[in-house]
Amino acid sequence: MSIKKTLNNTYRLRLYIPDEIKPMLGISSKMYEKTFKTRREAKQAELEMLSKIDSILKGEITSPFEINGEILFSDFYKNVWWESYKAGQTTSTTKPPTQATIDGTEIVFRKHILPMLGNYSIEFLNQNKQVVLNLLTAKAAEYANFKVIRSYVNSIFDWAEELEYIEANRISKTIKRIKATKKIKLQEAKNEEELYLSQSELQAWFTAFEEDLETDKISFKDYVLFYTTFFLGDRKSESYALQWKHINTKQQEIKLVQALDKYKNAKSTKGNKKTTFHIPNELAELLKSWKKQQKVELAKFGIIQSDEQYVFTYIDMKGNVNSPLHADYLNNKMKSVKRRHKELTHATPHKLRHTGATLAKQAGTSLEAISEALTHSDTLTTKTYVNTSNVVPMAVGEIAYRNLKK
Repeated sequence: MSIKKTLNNTYRLRLYIPDEIKPMLGISSKMYEKTFKTRREAKQAELEMLSKIDSILKGEITSPFEINGEILFSDFYKNVWWESYKAGQTTSTTKPPTQATIDGTEIVFRKHILPMLGNYSIEFLNQNKQVVLNLLTAKAAEYANFKVIRSYVNSIFDWAEELEYIEANRISKTIKRIKATKKIKLQEAKNEEELYLSQSELQAWFTAFEEDLETDKISFKDYVLFYTTFFLGDRKSESYALQWKHINTKQQEIKLVQALDKYKNAKSTKGNKKTTFHIPNELAELLKSWKKQQKVELAKFGIIQSDEQYVFTYIDMKGNVNSPLHADYLNNKMKSVKRRHKELTHATPHKLRHTGATLAKQAGTSLEAISEALTHSDTLTTKTYVNTSNVVPMAVGEIAYRNLKK
């Protein structure tokens, strides 16, 4: 039988598809499989598929446009687009997406795109721009990162055109006109003062970390991590990815060449930029002291410190020694410091980055110099932070720190 009842009380339809008509149906496997809630729905789908197969074999349907466009958006995503996306075929990038990116994409489709478009056919959506416009405009009003949704939806229809499920992607121009209204409102609602710490607020954080270090509330490693991230004004994932081979304390230089993804795997920095920072004597001395201490700590576990060793590691929840830091590590440490010092203004590693940039701008540093220090690709991005020879003589954190000491 082609229809069988499953253990979940649903009905699975399985039909053999002749090799010669697979391209017309957009099916790559030998069997067409789909699960339905009722036997009646499964039987109806079986009759429709058998009719299509018969029409193709008789030559009554000669173009994939006559049949493929009727595939549901959800089916096209799962059975056609998804594997091609993971293989890196749906974009112009030179490399396939990372596992972290793939996981993020799956979440966006499952939570946002499929509930919105999944039950419409590709052809219907492509021929009814107003429907797409209405649905995506409503989504833009409730979801801040709308541009990601727009990009993925457009990719679906581009791929449908590429594989001749539709004659042309007719919705591309239409969805480009949709404004990311939720994000715009959030940006307008942000109080500029909330984006960064004032000089006195920043000084309070330094004081709190120093006090907690003196009273053994935090480790020396965490103290050095906080200072390193602030002084460099880098992304926390870039601090996490530092290895000793990237640091020259004699020449007082640090090279930012990589970052860690959420799986603790090394990846390129944002924009694939490689930047060398000149670091102040204070940070160089802290790093030298930490390197000596780390060497002793690792030796207790029989681990020899090398140039490949990550500067900052920890013992994770599973007991793995010398594990790279997880994504929220510094956030959690800052939260623990704030719990002990109620007077502190709320801050995150990213807010520290904003703070360094803003205080550097207030101290008279040019936007171009700040952009270079933040490893931005252009000053337009930098403007959001201050509301390349690639050798940065003074990081934004150091500029801000120097002004605290005046």
